[in-house]
Amino acid sequence: MPGNASSLASLASQTIAPSERSAAPAQQILAQAARALLALGRLDLADALASRALAEDELSADAHSVVASVLDARGDWHAALAHLRRAHALLPNAPQVRLNLALALLRFGDYREGLALYEARLDKPTWSAFATAQSRAASGQLLLRPGDPVDGRRVLVLAEQGLGDAIMAARYVPLLAQRGAHIALACNPTLRPFFARVPGIDTLLSPPADQPLAQINLAALAFDTWVPLLSLPRWFAADLTNIPAQVPYWTPDAARIAHWRERFAAIGRRGTAKIGLVFAANPASANHAERSMQMGDLEPLLALEGVDFVNLQHGPLGRELAASGLIDPLTAEMPLDDYAAAIAATDLLFTVDTMAAHLAGALAHPVWVALPHVPGWYWGLRQNQSEWYPTAVLFRQTIGGDWSGLVEALAAKMAAL
Repeated sequence: MPGNASSLASLASQTIAPSERSAAPAQQILAQAARALLALGRLDLADALASRALAEDELSADAHSVVASVLDARGDWHAALAHLRRAHALLPNAPQVRLNLALALLRFGDYREGLALYEARLDKPTWSAFATAQSRAASGQLLLRPGDPVDGRRVLVLAEQGLGDAIMAARYVPLLAQRGAHIALACNPTLRPFFARVPGIDTLLSPPADQPLAQINLAALAFDTWVPLLSLPRWFAADLTNIPAQVPYWTPDAARIAHWRERFAAIGRRGTAKIGLVFAANPASANHAERSMQMGDLEPLLALEGVDFVNLQHGPLGRELAASGLIDPLTAEMPLDDYAAAIAATDLLFTVDTMAAHLAGALAHPVWVALPHVPGWYWGLRQNQSEWYPTAVLFRQTIGGDWSGLVEALAAKMAAL
């Protein structure tokens, strides 16, 4: 399943479909070049070409969108929003235009308008949520919409997007069951151990482990209505004042937590704080480079005395980190519920914006989250606390791509504690 795609920077490479009015060829070429340069981190050149693209055709939604992407990468959020609104006014029915505006509004905390526009993702050809496009189209009239009743109805919930997105939105599933819904939930095999412990689910569906991207034919299932998981906040009329932030809303097996706590104590130093460490996002995610650190960025942390770090980084980078002498539980692939137990066995988790941050937040576990200069919409823009996860403390990049100041501040705070 694809990773988080929750920032405009991650969408910068996606061209807006032209409107019925023919776009100027020069504008199209300049916009594409600006996107390519933006992907390479060359904001100066991308800015110049995006501005030229807009000068070529001020009535191009695509030109306004690429200018917004450059402004977004610079952190000029309000100016970017103005261009996204202009693009939407010019091309209101284009899914990508609506989705770009949705993400910007959500990051500003405007959930009412943002969540409505966020439904545009369902109109994109790349959206699947484990159901075939043909069966989704045939069942379009059964899509659960705001105001629709659920009491006594069979509701099929389709997990979607990245692991972190699904974990964040899972809090709404028990609330849906409390409204009287009989819930079947479809997810990928990785998420199955997580959702198996979410209350309120009557039936859990997932493809075989060897076919993780297999899709469901909705016509073969018995249900009264269906809903994508990330559409539940809209059904519940979510805004910044009513996000269900009672945590934990998910708990791993207590025996597994005890197992990992004892193992960490035996490998490390008894009585020493155990700090979990995740420093890179999933390489398959759209904006993993912006959300990921390098080994060298961790030096101020790894130099701290009186702390036992626990390697919770998956993949080859985790093997590289393990060579630094950390406590290393990830010698083999670990199911998500066991990974959560390992997180819960630490005293604190330090992580970049990836699935581990959401998992720790769902557990009500202390977690410090390092955010890139362009954060995911659910982290907002300014505050150091999260409306979604009360136990999370947010640390923000001040310069895109530069983790040094953030890590030094975090190391100083960790040393003081």
